[in-house]
Amino acid sequence: MPADLFKVIARFENAEGQPFFGSEYEVTLLDEDRLFDDKLGSVSLSEDGIAEFVFSVAEIFSVDSPGERTPDLYFVITENGNEVFRSEVVPEVNFDATDPVTGRQDNVTREFGPYRVTG
Repeated sequence: MPADLFKVIARFENAEGQPFFGSEYEVTLLDEDRLFDDKLGSVSLSEDGIAEFVFSVAEIFSVDSPGERTPDLYFVITENGNEVFRSEVVPEVNFDATDPVTGRQDNVTREFGPYRVTG
């Protein structure tokens, strides 16, 4: 049975490879679609440079992607409202994959990064 909630964890680093964080930064997770990208959430970065998102399958459904279950994900970091970083799009992220041995769903949490933020 497919999960209704998904979790995404992303890690960000500065140019020196240290955790990228600060109260002035906000990370947004988006699902790229043909007409309009779906905003799946916005969070602050932890002191470890980590951003965590939890969203429902309903949030990736839209007029231009009805029934979608494999979103094309990307991250945008803003500093005081101005974009300072945009990741490449990760296509067709499959949260419904199952373990070949147990048959249980094993990808309801996906981790991305580290992304190097140099701006």
